[in-house]
Amino acid sequence: MRTKDFTRYLHYLKGHYATLLLALVCALIFGASSGLGIPVIVKEVLPIIFTPPEGVSYTMWQIAGIAALIPAIFIVRGVFGFLSAYLIGFCASDMLRRMKNDIFAKVQEYPLAFFDEHTTGDLYVRLSNDTTVIQNVVLKSISECLREPVQMMGAAGFLGYTIYNIGNPMFLLVLVVFAPLMIMPVQLMRRRLKRYARENQVSLGEISQRFSENLDAAHEVRVFNLQQREIGRFNAQNSHYRKILLKLIKYEQTQQPLMEIVTALMIGAVFFYAYSSKISFPTFAAVGIALYFLFDPLKRFMRVMSDFYKTTPLFHRINEILDYESPVPEPENPAEVGRLTGNVRFDGVDFAYNEKIVLKDATIDIPAGTSCALVGESGAGKSTFAKLVMRFYDPVAGRVSIDGIDLRDMRTFDLRKNLGSVPQYPVLFNDTIFNNIAMAKEDATPEEVYEAARRAYAHELIGQLENGYDTMVGERGDRLSGGQKQRIALARVFLKDAPILILDEATSALDSNSETFIQKALDELMGSRTCFIIAHRFSTIRNVKKIIVFEKGKIIDFGAHDELMGHCPYYKGLYTRQALTAQAENAVNA
Repeated sequence: MRTKDFTRYLHYLKGHYATLLLALVCALIFGASSGLGIPVIVKEVLPIIFTPPEGVSYTMWQIAGIAALIPAIFIVRGVFGFLSAYLIGFCASDMLRRMKNDIFAKVQEYPLAFFDEHTTGDLYVRLSNDTTVIQNVVLKSISECLREPVQMMGAAGFLGYTIYNIGNPMFLLVLVVFAPLMIMPVQLMRRRLKRYARENQVSLGEISQRFSENLDAAHEVRVFNLQQREIGRFNAQNSHYRKILLKLIKYEQTQQPLMEIVTALMIGAVFFYAYSSKISFPTFAAVGIALYFLFDPLKRFMRVMSDFYKTTPLFHRINEILDYESPVPEPENPAEVGRLTGNVRFDGVDFAYNEKIVLKDATIDIPAGTSCALVGESGAGKSTFAKLVMRFYDPVAGRVSIDGIDLRDMRTFDLRKNLGSVPQYPVLFNDTIFNNIAMAKEDATPEEVYEAARRAYAHELIGQLENGYDTMVGERGDRLSGGQKQRIALARVFLKDAPILILDEATSALDSNSETFIQKALDELMGSRTCFIIAHRFSTIRNVKKIIVFEKGKIIDFGAHDELMGHCPYYKGLYTRQALTAQAENAVNA
């Protein structure tokens, strides 16, 4: 782990150092009672009781007191083992909470380009599964790293004392030979564990993405009878995940038998040598117990190391999010921005998705208060133009400015306070209608929310619902119709009252009667605000002041409808084709 990463995770434990110190003290007591206390009783106390010196006898109270030593040691061991584990768990759980908060906060700051690189399923796995696995490993690692070495040192100290007393260094040779062998299985499997652990999490993210995508496309799956196709694709990914998981299990579980075999060989060697050297049974028993308390924690420690190696790729996956460098960085010295007037200017702007140019040399000056329709065939650059205005992306060349201020010199928070947007398919939060509108303005009063709904022609519609403004809209607003969702999204824009609006065919989901009223409301907004309407139907832009014409990533013309019909053949062709299509549809419907 890099020093930077270690410092980061240490930061997550800030405020808990005293708790960790207390956990360390508890671990010391636990380790001492295990690795030193029990072998001492077996070697030094029990033989005196069962073979007392000549002429010595013990009362039942003395025997009872000595008998109580064994449960007393296990009580001390259990209590302080529990306290150590609980305190470490307390710290680790808060570490997980802080890490999740940090990841979630970071994701809120990142631009749309981040989501072009990461699927929602993969991000969900990183936030939920990866962090939980890391918490468990950290919890176990800290706990074992505090407790087991103390127990091992206690047992090793007793062994050294015993070996010195019996004057037989061969026991030391056993330790020197077998201890490194205990470490070998973990070292042999380390690289494979890291590889398959990373593949395992990636595959899990793909499964989550497949499941999430299937739920989002529930309508399409049923309409097009895609159930069997989706089942087959999910089964294929699930089988691939199982295959990787089995490889991970294979290498992980191979270590335990190897360590057990090494331990058994060691005990056998100790037994053989003890018998051949005429070592007394009490001494052999004490040495055997001490070896158990030496090598058992070593085995657990090695398992922890194995888990840590397996978890290393997960740290990398978390770090990819926390270390992500936004292509839309915040300015070091941001300009002071209040309420903008809305004069938008593009100066020689180029933009590319994955090195493919989608907007080339865009230069245009749009005065404040101008309503503009963005017109062109699909893929011509309309949506990209709007996203650059909202600074979801930065241009690869050129400059986008509002009121003479480069967007890169504004804090994104200040910019977006001045923006209102209604996408073609708006998303509502799983909350009440009232809260879904009120989110547009932090301190909105009920009267302001109701007025915004009236201006979006949603107030009467909401009143007809069983719970009115307290109606829960469901996940992504699925309990409402498309038109209802669109009008609530429009109400947000009215409530925010921003000087710059981005509308992506905002009336497309409305019936013709509602569209008439909404168009009047939009005309009112467009009268004093800079407004960009991504137009798919020319009937929705009849009242805009200006039209920007896009063709193959370039702005080829700019002007009013009548002007463009006179000198822009491309625009005239688009308009004429759509008009003829509309006439044909009307004739069929008639």
